[in-house]
Amino acid sequence: MTEAAAVSLTDSRPELREARIEHRIAERRLALLLHYSRRLPLVYFGYLLVALVATQQGLSIWQWVWLACTWAVGVHRYRLAQTIERAPAETWLAGLRRLENGFTMNGLVTAPIVPFIYYSIPTNAGPLLMGVMLIVGVAISVTSLAGSLRAFVGLSTLTFGFIAVGWILRGGTLGISLGIGVCAMYALLLGTVKDQARNLKELMSVVDDNAVLSEAVKVARDRAEAASEAKTRFFAAASHDLRQPLHALSINATTLDILAQRATDPLLKEVSRGISSALRQSSGLLDGLLDISRLDAHSIAAKFASHDIGAVLRAVHDEYAALAAQKGLSLRVDLKDEPLWGLTDSDQLLRILGNLVNNAIKFTSTGGVTLAARRAQSGRVLVQVLDTGPGIPASERERVFEEFYQIGNPSRDRAQGLGLGLAIVRRTAALLDIELKLDSEPGRGTTFELEMDAAPPMVPELSSPPPVSARDADGTRLAVLLVDDEAEVLNAMCIYLHQMGWSVKGVTDGGKAQQAIADGFEPDVLVVDFRLRNETGIDVIGRLRREMPTLPAVIVTGETAPSRFAELSSVAARVLHKPLDGEHLARTLQEVALGISPRATPALAGSASP
Repeated sequence: MTEAAAVSLTDSRPELREARIEHRIAERRLALLLHYSRRLPLVYFGYLLVALVATQQGLSIWQWVWLACTWAVGVHRYRLAQTIERAPAETWLAGLRRLENGFTMNGLVTAPIVPFIYYSIPTNAGPLLMGVMLIVGVAISVTSLAGSLRAFVGLSTLTFGFIAVGWILRGGTLGISLGIGVCAMYALLLGTVKDQARNLKELMSVVDDNAVLSEAVKVARDRAEAASEAKTRFFAAASHDLRQPLHALSINATTLDILAQRATDPLLKEVSRGISSALRQSSGLLDGLLDISRLDAHSIAAKFASHDIGAVLRAVHDEYAALAAQKGLSLRVDLKDEPLWGLTDSDQLLRILGNLVNNAIKFTSTGGVTLAARRAQSGRVLVQVLDTGPGIPASERERVFEEFYQIGNPSRDRAQGLGLGLAIVRRTAALLDIELKLDSEPGRGTTFELEMDAAPPMVPELSSPPPVSARDADGTRLAVLLVDDEAEVLNAMCIYLHQMGWSVKGVTDGGKAQQAIADGFEPDVLVVDFRLRNETGIDVIGRLRREMPTLPAVIVTGETAPSRFAELSSVAARVLHKPLDGEHLARTLQEVALGISPRATPALAGSASP
């Protein structure tokens, strides 16, 4: 369709719908006529047979003149069709009338042979044979006319008229009967062409309705995708802007906690504990937004491998045992004697199970939570998280997986989170090709089932022991070069690391960092903010590594756009997202400086790992 016709799909006015249908009919008719034109050389052989029969019946010259005329018209029509096909597609419809006129020209040069036949041949056998051949030729052509009355009338009316009149003038029962029969045949073929036109219109009406429906679905899909992308961008932008002020506060809160531990004032300790608790809650909420943003943007790639599912469940148990005990709940692991190996990404599986266990503990008042794993009848691995909580009504079982939806939290108590945990669980399960099921009954608890592919046991690789480092991870005092143009953040990190007894140099840009190294400061690790005023953390790392190629680097950023993750990870040993507390920062710097792998802790919704 043309651009104008395509645009009008969104307009439901009857006159525009009718115009679209007529446009589609013309397109279909043009395609069929062009296809028919390719067979014109074969049609010419039929005319040659008519000329040969006429010669056999006694005609001497007129049939050859007629054959030459039909040949000239046939060549013109064939070349016309080729010219139209070679032209730009948007101009093809302009040639439809010319193709239909070609049928009229064909009819005008075909019909004159008929009077010569009936005038020059006294017997009935010759005219009958040649008449049948001409009628059959027209009848065959009708199938390719696509309901074009103009083309049919131009092609056949004069020929059928001459044949009918010729038989009627011959008189007698045979002549009159054949004349009437030819007229009936013409009427029958005319009705067939009209039926074709009606059927084609009905077909194009259905095609147009389907096109309108498809366009409506496309528009709705595009709007939904645009809304989803806007939501993802909003989450990332909001998370970035909120993380900036919280980051300095979080580092200061960790410093306050160190000072509180050294002091004897119980009030100071209580205030420190309260601030730390509030910051952990705020960070967890922001990280939930980050997780949803990354999952929606498909920026997380699953790393499938064989994993001991029992070990994963025990790691989740160790992480949440204290939290369950605080509420007076039991948290146990139910495993068979034989180990279960599943094909999954352990980090993402820990994320799923951590969210499920955290939710179960949060909403369970008495009893406990059980983590179980066994071999399913299908041979796959089945993991269950069971609780003795209030259960979920049947009407709510689908809604609990929606973003920001929480049962029994009408006041939006942020201590219960944002309602993103199960939304993250569903998206992450889809990422890992895990079949997720929910079974619950009000008053009898809830069971979440995760079914994944089984995997062969992983054979541990033999490796040489790591080289002994001059520093030990416990109590290591590092030399840290900090680069951040936010004065409050830079000051907070310097104070905290000084309180740790570390050697710290804080600067605001890459040039000053280079100068610090030139002045003799030898950092064990570089910590740089990603967004600086006149450069990026990546630029700073590149500049410093020209002088210290092996300098390990950590990027700290409030940037949560999923497209950034791969770029940052390619130059930095670790990427940390604001806000982060001092303890997490110090532990990460030790791991990076000493070449120690990250601790095998569950990557939950509140994790700051990239």
